[in-house]
Amino acid sequence: MDRTIKLKLEMPDEGKENLRQTVVLFNQVFNEVAKYGFENHTYSKVSIHHATYYDIRERHPELNSSHVQGARDVACEALKGVKLKRLPQSIPFSAIRYNKNTIRIVFEHGYASVSSVNGRVKVCFTIPKYYEQYLGWEVRSSTLNYDSRNDLFYLHVTLRTESPKPSGNTVLGIDRGIVNVAVCSNNVFFNDSKVKNARAKYAYLRKELQSKGTKSAKRLLKKMSRKERRFVTDVNHCIAKDIVNMPFDVIALEDLTSIRVQKRKGKNFNRKLNNWSFYQLEQFIRYKAEALGKQVVSVDPRFSSQKCSKCGHTYKGNRDGSSYRCRSCGFQIHADLNAARNIAQAGISCLSRLSVNQPNVGMSAVQDTVQ
Repeated sequence: MDRTIKLKLEMPDEGKENLRQTVVLFNQVFNEVAKYGFENHTYSKVSIHHATYYDIRERHPELNSSHVQGARDVACEALKGVKLKRLPQSIPFSAIRYNKNTIRIVFEHGYASVSSVNGRVKVCFTIPKYYEQYLGWEVRSSTLNYDSRNDLFYLHVTLRTESPKPSGNTVLGIDRGIVNVAVCSNNVFFNDSKVKNARAKYAYLRKELQSKGTKSAKRLLKKMSRKERRFVTDVNHCIAKDIVNMPFDVIALEDLTSIRVQKRKGKNFNRKLNNWSFYQLEQFIRYKAEALGKQVVSVDPRFSSQKCSKCGHTYKGNRDGSSYRCRSCGFQIHADLNAARNIAQAGISCLSRLSVNQPNVGMSAVQDTVQ
């Protein structure tokens, strides 16, 4: 189980300048290595190392060997990530990676020794109270971020500890949607009224500011975009927290990986689909569930909305908007709740294939209650 903490660094102006130079040079080396790998159609760390390492060390002796190797590794990973289809490029103040040879962090005393182009720089930080729970964990990696607008450095430290072992086998199905952010198979609904109202407000303000086109309007647009993003993130955090704290051991989610590449249904629907932060909600559910020793399984989303959760009959005409009525047995229910129950049943099947004892699905005792 990994967690990343963000620490604001404090240091003298001389130390800041040393780190700024280090960040710029690291990203310069990244671009040089990436260019070689792209032109030679390879992302092999070994071949790129032999071809570039000694030349870079000769031209940039102030950048120590660990930083050169770190820039090479990041460049190779970037080339592999884009499958060599384009040249990945890094801007001068992009975040840079530190390893155990280039940084020493002493949490108990609130300081770190950071390697730079002009020797080591001692930086200080204050650990927020919430992060104190992670201090006994193993340090895995560190990333140095520079906020050039505010002239501030931040250290992102990834820590790891052993995950709690999953126990129990009761399943909760979650149907994620645009109208209802999440609907649980135990009859709990999370709608998007807050997010919808906030997005509508920001869309109106965005339209007004874009029509002005002044410098101050553009600055306000940028600031407003960050506020909207933070608001949606907070809502997803709260929903994920409520879901994982429900008394179930396994959470079943639809695999929505290809949802955005499917056939679109008009401008308004496309806008809603593009604003739908389903993946962020899934990530929050996964890492919060892991901390509580709960499992998250992905199930096939096909027919989850058309299938009757009571008799199993599947027909496209069963659903009409938010209403679901089975043409076979007459069962009536809210369409999203029906889908959530089907997802829960699929979660049971998934666990069965993994040789887990047959679980109990998180459903209402009375299946035929009209919602």
